[in-house]
Amino acid sequence: MVEVRALATDAVIVLEGEVILLERAHPPFEGDWVLPGGLVELDETAREACVREVTEELGLDVAVEEFVGLYDDPNRDERGNVSAAYRCTPVGDDTPTPREEARQVGTFDPTNLPEMGFDHKRIVTDALLN
Repeated sequence: MVEVRALATDAVIVLEGEVILLERAHPPFEGDWVLPGGLVELDETAREACVREVTEELGLDVAVEEFVGLYDDPNRDERGNVSAAYRCTPVGDDTPTPREEARQVGTFDPTNLPEMGFDHKRIVTDALLN
């Protein structure tokens, strides 16, 4: 049997100069801070999945501004997922609210990030500090 890696997407969202992160409520990286994101479904593009995942996880509408990069280090996720990351901007004035996948939502200075799961600190650095 051949194992196939899945495509996920992650969103780097800046709100008033800070990046929005979720504290994961389940493994892998349970309890760590991560970017909102998830798997790309068969009937959508990675960009569409990014917008959908942010809405599902935060109740926030976003516009995709820029493709940040493809993150495919085999060790980035124990499940083998590859991520297409995007820099996004909130649309409207909704407040990010944690849904079932997150314990809480926080905003952080991109130059002083907490411990993060996956390779999300690298993604934030690539999106905002390079």
